[in-house]
Amino acid sequence: MVSFFHGCRYAGVPVLITLCAIVALHFSQQNWQSWQSSIDYAPYWLLTITSLLAIQFNRSRLAYIAGLLLLYYSVVNQQWLTDNTLALYQDVWAVAIGLVIGVLLLTKDRGLLSPHSLLRGAAIIVCFGLAYLWLRGLDDINLFVQQKLGITLDPMVQIYAPIGLVALIVIARTVWQANLVNSAISITFGLWLMHTLQPQLLPLSVLLCVVAVAYLLAILIDSYFLAYRDELTGLPSRRALYNLVLSLGRTYSVAMVDIDHFKKFNDTYGHDVGDQVLKLVAAKLAKVTGNGKVFRYGGEEFTIVFPRKNTDETLDHLQGVREAIEQYQIVLRDEKRKQQTKQTRGKANSKNQQTVSVTVSIGVAEHLKGQTFDQCMKVADEALYRAKKKGRNQVCQ
Repeated sequence: MVSFFHGCRYAGVPVLITLCAIVALHFSQQNWQSWQSSIDYAPYWLLTITSLLAIQFNRSRLAYIAGLLLLYYSVVNQQWLTDNTLALYQDVWAVAIGLVIGVLLLTKDRGLLSPHSLLRGAAIIVCFGLAYLWLRGLDDINLFVQQKLGITLDPMVQIYAPIGLVALIVIARTVWQANLVNSAISITFGLWLMHTLQPQLLPLSVLLCVVAVAYLLAILIDSYFLAYRDELTGLPSRRALYNLVLSLGRTYSVAMVDIDHFKKFNDTYGHDVGDQVLKLVAAKLAKVTGNGKVFRYGGEEFTIVFPRKNTDETLDHLQGVREAIEQYQIVLRDEKRKQQTKQTRGKANSKNQQTVSVTVSIGVAEHLKGQTFDQCMKVADEALYRAKKKGRNQVCQ
């Protein structure tokens, strides 16, 4: 269920927004036709900016595709080739770019100035070579199909059969490995397919502007999460905490949360289990009631901010989340378990599964007049120290 919602967020939502944008642009063409001459120049700027930002933020796949689309648009729009030559190689470009998008979707982002760039450059050349060979051998392929199967393939099916296979890969990859960059590449493939099969629906310049905007949003949102989200737990990071401070009023409470005996736990069970514990505690803390905002402060420490609440109003919420963590039994995973199938795991005797539980200590403080946020947090840290000294697994103020 979690993976389903993850897929909806990172794949379904971007695709749906793009689809709505395309429909709106199609049915409102008469409103922006007067701007078409300006729109024709927009892809040059947008795709160039996109490529530079993609390189800066190590999103090399987006940089490759944006550069390739920019080259194609320059060839078509600036009429570098004669109409006859362009028509001759139009299908080669159509199939080749479709293949390139599929190949890049199956790879990972790497630094642009690295050995991987040579491999990707070679892969792009191979895609163009395969597209040319495919179209060059269509007559032989059609003759073979007629002789063996007794049917004649539609010319469009003959030409774009490779893109159909790539479409299956694109759909599978987008659903099973959903993230913003993969979704942006998939959107590119869909728009490229639309331009190839139905070029009259929207001008190429408009479609490329949509692609560039999708890339820019993917890069910016991805970069935001890298900067403001903790990678391990998925919680907002300390940087996000200090951003929240700027919007707090005079009344708020700060709680500092620390996992009890975490170092001993790490030494006993290993760092993998320690990471598992951090994820569990983060997941439980994220469900805190009372409009608490949870952040990973660092290591095994977390911070909860309660805007517009004094300490008395936060105690029940903090006790609730403390008890939820205390009552949860963590099933330790071992190497054998990783190699088991789901059916084998289901049959495993629960008595043989080693479980552990963890507790947390919490210190909470209310912001006082004249205090800075750091001073308030220091008071909460002192309350946390008292909770530890009193025996841990409790809330102190």
